[in-house]
Amino acid sequence: MAGRRSQARRYAVLALYQWQVSGLAPAEIVRHFFDDPAWMEVIAEGLGLAKGEKQPVADALYDLALFQELLRGVPEQVEDLDSRLATVLDRPLRQVTPVDLAILRLGVYELAHSPRIPFRAILNEAVELAKEFGSTDDSHRYVNGILDRLARTLRPAEFSALSTPASPPPGGGDS
Repeated sequence: MAGRRSQARRYAVLALYQWQVSGLAPAEIVRHFFDDPAWMEVIAEGLGLAKGEKQPVADALYDLALFQELLRGVPEQVEDLDSRLATVLDRPLRQVTPVDLAILRLGVYELAHSPRIPFRAILNEAVELAKEFGSTDDSHRYVNGILDRLARTLRPAEFSALSTPASPPPGGGDS
């Protein structure tokens, strides 16, 4: 089973997709997620949570705070996220499928606003989401390429640390 933070991202992509295609306010989508006991039961069963377990379903299944942050932050920052994406996309933003766009927006949001999460972890999570939900068999490659290019500009220190050769041990290595 995926970790709680991965599950939060998974649900956030579903909610962001719904926001993009329906035009509903993010708060309304969150209410739908929490007010629909049938939906929560299906999710709980799908993830193997036993019925009647004392821990709230949301807390047991995924990182609720991360889900809420992503569903709040992406719509609030959508203009900035889209302008960043436009600099590296190979097509106009309107031609990116809604599901791929939801994954890309989530990835760019985390790259820009979650400096404590290594960029490679963000890219890996986005690639996994694209493998599961992407519009084509190659969506994961597309998402990886776009987010990798943006990570180079949004996280230059992490990239320079990767390309800097390791220092020789103190005292040299020729003993």
